Amino acid sequence: MDFSDWFDFNNRVKQDMTLVKEVNGQTVTKQVKGSINWLALIFTGFYAMFSQKYKTKDFLQKALVPFVALILLNIIVNLLLGNMIELITNIAGAVWYGLMFDTWFKNQLIANGYHVQNGGQAKVTTDQHDFE
Repeated sequence: MDFSDWFDFNNRVKQDMTLVKEVNGQTVTKQVKGSINWLALIFTGFYAMFSQKYKTKDFLQKALVPFVALILLNIIVNLLLGNMIELITNIAGAVWYGLMFDTWFKNQLIANGYHVQNGGQAKVTTDQHDFE
């Protein structure tokens, strides 16, 4: 994920999808939701740290970079413009994080070798963290 992925609202996930990957002869599936992620909106980077659903190679590091950027932005806004503008920035940042969270997850899954499943469900499903 690079900086342009942070604000790629045109390619945001807008419908639920299943991504699959073959690992050691077993099909691993991951679900990506196509709506705002309310838990990511409320807990921001902490949700990426503690959620088992979003465990995939390199996703935690990539989800924490925008989280740290939000913290730094809030500190700068508070120092320069005051508490009220910081509150507005904080709320806008949380909404942005919640809107883009699943898109970042999908992009990381694709970078990890997953592809969007077409058609029916996979016959064999396994938790991904057993293999990666």
